[in-house]
Amino acid sequence: MGKNLRYWTAVLLGIGLLAASGYSAAGRGLPVWSEVELDLTEDGRTSITYTVNYRVVSGEFHGFYFSGPQIDKLKPIWDNGWGRATTSSGKEIPIVRGQRNGKTTIELGGGRGVSSGNVIFRFRFATQLAQAGFLANTTDAQGNKLVVLNWAPTTWDNGLEHYTAYVRYPTQVQGDPRSKEFLDSVHFRTERFMNERYKIDYRKTRDGRFEVLLHVTNIPKDYSFRIQQYVSSSLFNDLVLKTNGLPLGLEGLQQWVNPQQPSGQRTILGVVGLLLASLFFFVLRQKFGETRSALAGMDSVRWTSVAWKPPKIQISSFRKPGKVCEDLTPVEVAFFLEMPYKRILSVMLQRLSQAGFLKVIDESPLRIKTIKRDPRDRAKLESYEDVMLKSAFDNKLDENELKMLLELVVDNVRRKSWDCDIEATKTYWRKQINVVWDQREKEGHESRTEDEAKPYLNRHHGWYHWYFNRYNYDNYDTRLRPEKYERFIDVNTDHISYDAFFDNVPPVNVCHSACHSACHSACHSACHSACHSACHSACHSACHSGGSF
Repeated sequence: MGKNLRYWTAVLLGIGLLAASGYSAAGRGLPVWSEVELDLTEDGRTSITYTVNYRVVSGEFHGFYFSGPQIDKLKPIWDNGWGRATTSSGKEIPIVRGQRNGKTTIELGGGRGVSSGNVIFRFRFATQLAQAGFLANTTDAQGNKLVVLNWAPTTWDNGLEHYTAYVRYPTQVQGDPRSKEFLDSVHFRTERFMNERYKIDYRKTRDGRFEVLLHVTNIPKDYSFRIQQYVSSSLFNDLVLKTNGLPLGLEGLQQWVNPQQPSGQRTILGVVGLLLASLFFFVLRQKFGETRSALAGMDSVRWTSVAWKPPKIQISSFRKPGKVCEDLTPVEVAFFLEMPYKRILSVMLQRLSQAGFLKVIDESPLRIKTIKRDPRDRAKLESYEDVMLKSAFDNKLDENELKMLLELVVDNVRRKSWDCDIEATKTYWRKQINVVWDQREKEGHESRTEDEAKPYLNRHHGWYHWYFNRYNYDNYDTRLRPEKYERFIDVNTDHISYDAFFDNVPPVNVCHSACHSACHSACHSACHSACHSACHSACHSACHSGGSF
């Protein structure tokens, strides 16, 4: 009787949640793809960043639900001031977290909505993976002490073109991150199912850390993108056996998510008892692939039956020959052509001046004055131009804001073009530029031959002609030069090379083989048949992200 009562209660709860999810619907959008970044520190604190692309289907789209047990269990500490959304036109909109029907939402700020195109949301939070039970100590059959990451990002209520995960470990890469020597040095291993389902690659981040990229395409709705991989425990502090003072709790994470308030505290692992877990926990663990083998009362997880094998190196490329990245914005095109940063800023400054958003008061030192405009005019600016306007303080451009602008462009170009053919993309955009450049050459501007005779870093590639043409500036004379304000802009970082853009996009994909855990199959079969069918419908709406409004 008690079991039946619990079952029907869950069913009614699920139906109620399904009904409530559509109550305040003002528009509809569907997730197209999702990417998640995990930045792990030595003590288990982790920054998790989601990038989600939504396509507007109908009405005025305002946001989506982002909730469920796999998120709640992390006890996220949100970085509320960091998130943003970018529309298809390049406009940036602040995003906020909200609550609807008792569920967390990610929404466009100020009640704004989008009625067409796509919206890319980017947001992040901090968590303690060790305390949540997703990061734990273990050993292999040879006695090597390892740390296992056993976690899955949120599931979505719609099929996705791709789901990508970037897992960054707290260790510096020595040599080639894809070499057997390096992988063996950090004892990197995965479960066999990962090799069978995902594309896997090893990379070196710009700051030299070890990054594992996982990529899967054309996935159905409610797909569990489960990650189960291992590294040497020497990369971390002893997550289970040692602590430094009090465990890092809510206060410590809130300090850590703000870089101005660093916290040196360490944490202990909250061990979840497998044998004491409830029926509902088993269901959720099955749904999200969380088959952890931590046992109550044990100091670590030991899978001594696993016989590890070294990786098998296979070479293939993420880049698709001939694939062109066609969704770059004008500023991103300039970076793709390797134009110096100060020259790009110089052109942007002239564009904003020509458009009446600011006035250059003096060149040396550079002093500017912003001009108040109708918000509707400012909304038409490319997102990077709007950021440049925001960097204007006390009649000058703030250097730190300009550096943040640079990081934003680099990040977006990497994300958009990671699997594209670089040369094919350059050729594509040069053709677009040359159509305008040929016309400007007839009007007396510098020719392609003259530009090509310069050192590469002194060239402008005709980009500024095309850039101004995009904004209907047809009448301008030769005094409008790309380098006009270049030497007066106070920012240390200048030229960004291809290496800087694409050092995280590897030429090879390293696949490898490891042995499957003996624990997973047995537990999976035992729990699945008993729990899945009865509870799936009732729990569905409460367990995945998506559902727009």
